[in-house]
Amino acid sequence: MKNNIWFLVACALFFVAGYSLNNSAISFPRYKVAVVDISKILENSQEIKTLKISQEKQMKEINTLVSKAQNELANEKDPTKIAQLEAKYRKEIETKRNSMDEEYNTKIAKITEDIKKMVTQEANKTDYNLVLPTGMVISGGEDITPKVIKDMK
Repeated sequence: MKNNIWFLVACALFFVAGYSLNNSAISFPRYKVAVVDISKILENSQEIKTLKISQEKQMKEINTLVSKAQNELANEKDPTKIAQLEAKYRKEIETKRNSMDEEYNTKIAKITEDIKKMVTQEANKTDYNLVLPTGMVISGGEDITPKVIKDMK
């Protein structure tokens, strides 16, 4: 009989403890969620616009070099000189393209990092716990994109 009473007391204590933990878990603050449209931020980024102009200029240089190579190869009759010119121009074009790609990747990484910092600063300023891209959210969250764009300028 004593064992049954102790068992009932222990069950009651576990029930009360579990119920108390459940109440405290429910009372924790909910997440405050923001959404941000990365593509809109990129469209309005002056750094991205400058990078695009730079890329177009470098592509024009490469296209000019390709045209020059084609003209020289078309005018050359000696097969050994043609092979040498092809190798020379191929190496030069590849070097320019690799340099352009490396510069582009470095600048994109920096721009992405700057955007992440601005989004984080805006989220911290307005006490958001979570920021998601708009493409991942079906419903809910406050759009902070205009604030981030304003901070960029």
